[in-house]
Amino acid sequence: MKTPEVFLLHAYSPRNSGDGLLVKLSLRAICSAGIVGPVTVVCLDKAAFAGYLDDRNVELISLAQFAVRIVRRIGSTRAAIFFGVGGGYLRSGTLSEGWKALIAHGTQIAGTALGGRRSRTVYLPQSVGPFKGISGVILKALIRRHVDTIFLRDDKSRDELQHRRGVRTGDLVVLEIGKHLQIPATALTTQERRKVFFVFRDLSGKPYSEVYLKNIRRLVELIPDAGFALQSSGRGNSDDVFYQRTFGVRCNALLRDIVLRRDAIIVSVRLHGSLESVLAGVPSVHLSYERKGHAAYSDLGIDDYVFHAGDFDPVKVADTVERLRNDPTPFWNSLDKASANRYDELVEYIKNEVQLFDHATDGRKLLARRSGNL
Repeated sequence: MKTPEVFLLHAYSPRNSGDGLLVKLSLRAICSAGIVGPVTVVCLDKAAFAGYLDDRNVELISLAQFAVRIVRRIGSTRAAIFFGVGGGYLRSGTLSEGWKALIAHGTQIAGTALGGRRSRTVYLPQSVGPFKGISGVILKALIRRHVDTIFLRDDKSRDELQHRRGVRTGDLVVLEIGKHLQIPATALTTQERRKVFFVFRDLSGKPYSEVYLKNIRRLVELIPDAGFALQSSGRGNSDDVFYQRTFGVRCNALLRDIVLRRDAIIVSVRLHGSLESVLAGVPSVHLSYERKGHAAYSDLGIDDYVFHAGDFDPVKVADTVERLRNDPTPFWNSLDKASANRYDELVEYIKNEVQLFDHATDGRKLLARRSGNL
């Protein structure tokens, strides 16, 4: 008997460093669960992933190639397990967003249904919804019908989806912070005043977009020596284009390079811009435009450092940043690693899902024999 095929669905693009990080952490969680052998990653931007995932056990395929692979699976007796990468892409808040999600992601969920009885579908930590319009109704139905287990990273997603096997847990990066973050000594020093970098994004589709623009412009005025950083570029969602249009500045400084120096303070509208920074040992103030941001910061115990992007007070945010520049110690003292440290729990859930395979299909072979702690 052949061992099951393993797929990781919904990989977006490493041009957004947060999305690229989530793909890496999804693969790490799968590996930590003892799943051995090749993993096929279904990419919306396959070309961008080339060279990004340095793993000979990873095969990159496009959405079109996945469709062909699924058609070939019809009638196959080989088992399969489908993982959904952690993220917040299963939503239909507007007409355009809903149909894009249904085409790009709903088709992948539907494809798992052709995996046959000897397959499992597990979605790593998600924020889902809203599910407005016909596209939202269809997307929600696909998730409820074809996803066996879905990990949800906020309470509203759990309540809205009402999935039979919806498990509340933290964002993948939150879990990674709880499991692996080692706060460097340099992060606790107060001798040097830290540089501030902004990670803003276009929120023109939000009803509060004008207030948001007014407030971030004021925030830039209040912290005149701050710089800008790129967390996302390309695919119609480029931070640099937004900076040029809104502030008249050109920016090519990458967030991932800045946080490696560990001598900065990051103010980020993008959740994974903030979480990526914290994971690297850099404090971050988050201006959240979705519920996932407040949930993640609450899970980490750093609620005092998250503000709503639609109505934040620029003076209050600037004051918070100023305190961090002078002494980041209170930020790290607030970090509740104990509440976030549920990484092992997630890994055990994945193991249990794999073990639900009918053993006649060699499901057991998917798990490596391991001794001791993960």
